[in-house]
Amino acid sequence: MTRRFMKMFLVVFFCGVLPNSAAFSEDAALSYSENYAPRMPIKVQKKIALPKGYHEGILSHKGRIWVNNGKGQNTWVINPETGEVESVIASLGRFTEAIAPAPDGNFWITDWDDKRIYRAKLEKGEWEIVSQIPIKDARPTGLARVAGAMYAIIWERGLGTKYYLLKFDKEGNISERIRIKRIHEPSQLAWDGNALWITSWYSGIVYKINIDSRKVEGSFKSPAVETTGIAWDGKCFWITGTNADLYKVEILNSDISAEE
Repeated sequence: MTRRFMKMFLVVFFCGVLPNSAAFSEDAALSYSENYAPRMPIKVQKKIALPKGYHEGILSHKGRIWVNNGKGQNTWVINPETGEVESVIASLGRFTEAIAPAPDGNFWITDWDDKRIYRAKLEKGEWEIVSQIPIKDARPTGLARVAGAMYAIIWERGLGTKYYLLKFDKEGNISERIRIKRIHEPSQLAWDGNALWITSWYSGIVYKINIDSRKVEGSFKSPAVETTGIAWDGKCFWITGTNADLYKVEILNSDISAEE
């Protein structure tokens, strides 16, 4: 079932998360900073044509851009200089949303249809599951590594769908669940070494989050229609959309860290 279809038929669910999760506060929520800066200026540095697919999260890894595809499709490993798809990694589940490196050298993977967050090792282009976090009656989407912790977005479907950031450790134990408010249909995540960035599939806006203060500090309009994936390569962002191409984006007059 696609995300577009599910938007039309909302069923009341409550998210029962994980038998292995630690106690966490359900009261935490993102809020807007008093100095919130909308319409941050950007410049599109490059555009790479992508094959037809169902583009979801993207990852900058070892000089390559990984583009994940939902609907049982695979992950493309793209050379950002040439735009060539150099290799293909088979999907672990039914609907890959995002892939992010784990602190232990493996990877975390979110799957929309499986309602799972997998920890897996990649050997010779194939995945082997190490562990998994079942997310009952919710859908995981974006995923990012922030220092030694991981963050994932989940959607709780219901009358007025609710969105949350889950913070979890290398073993998959959840320590925080942070409500995402006023960012409709948050899709994917990226960490630039200083701030967490969230894309909105609904509005095409990309939001800058101070994860320590839980404040939304700024935003910019994405060049990609139906914005999904976002990744930080150490200097610029890469952004795509469900049926869009891949864009290299620079934020002008920015104080973003040069970390990768």
